[in-house]
Amino acid sequence: MNEMDQNEARLKAQIKAIVDAGETDHTIAERPLTLDELKELAISMGVTEEGWQGMLVNAQKHLKLADDHLKARNYKDAVIEGEQAVAINPYLSNCNAILAKAYMMMWLEDHNPETRSKAEYYARKELVVDPRDQQAVMVLSTLNKKASVMEKDTTARKRMLYIVIGALVLGIILIFFLVSWKNSALEKDQIEQNNTELKLIRDQLIEAEEDVASKLDLVQVAIDQRNSMIPDLFKAVQTSPAEMVVLDSTIKALQTEIAASSGEEKFRLENSLDAKVDQAKDLVKQYGEASAVEKLLIQIEGSENRIAFEKKNYNDAVKNYNILVKKNKEQFPEYEVKPYYNEK
Repeated sequence: MNEMDQNEARLKAQIKAIVDAGETDHTIAERPLTLDELKELAISMGVTEEGWQGMLVNAQKHLKLADDHLKARNYKDAVIEGEQAVAINPYLSNCNAILAKAYMMMWLEDHNPETRSKAEYYARKELVVDPRDQQAVMVLSTLNKKASVMEKDTTARKRMLYIVIGALVLGIILIFFLVSWKNSALEKDQIEQNNTELKLIRDQLIEAEEDVASKLDLVQVAIDQRNSMIPDLFKAVQTSPAEMVVLDSTIKALQTEIAASSGEEKFRLENSLDAKVDQAKDLVKQYGEASAVEKLLIQIEGSENRIAFEKKNYNDAVKNYNILVKKNKEQFPEYEVKPYYNEK
């Protein structure tokens, strides 16, 4: 994989984490990013202007292929190409509508609830980008009408079954059957209710775990932004006092350890790094020219405020997830509690 492909893959994953977070929380800090802001994010991750334009061109190519596959009734291929396009540019006009229609056509063939959900999801997402998109409106209308017809067919079949059973059970056998059937129905309802509750809990655990992961991604983005400015701290001082040389070496060693760690150990090392960065700022204030370092220190402190904000959001998400895990440990032992970020 060449460097441009690597950058594109990294940016796709980051865009997905940020946009998904914005879809469920529209506060100022968690709103979906605009295309211009996604471009700034790409450039901050090392993508060049030429690379960014190339990615947008790739998104258009995937969109064109998705539309061609849809017209040729190659719905699975249309989905693959469409999702490639929105992974690069989540706000690409008409792309979500193409995905919605492709998933709808697949659902009309396989009647898979998950396929229907995806068709509805992409249709509604297209209406966010373009509220007047007729294809998205058509998909939602078709889904609702078809679901209603299927429900009526199911009800009619059940009614006919009850009539046949009723005709077979006459006299004394009828009384016995009705009692047994009633008990069986109650038991079935109880089982179905229990299964529904378990599915709801599992869905909540999955959503909470994904929320934790996306919040952790945002913390890492903020940390990486701050860390990218650390070398500039040491360059801001013309001389090289021994204590700054030692501190520079210590910070680099900590960053190496952090890259190889995870979980609570990683959080502990990141807190240690925060303390060393604070020492570096103090030394820069002591040895550097105020006019030369003032803007840099403001930028670093702004990044640190963002880190603190994202850590709080992450801890809130972990709290919600851990509560669900502890309440439902007996039914879902595979889920484990996650560590919190400890504040400095």
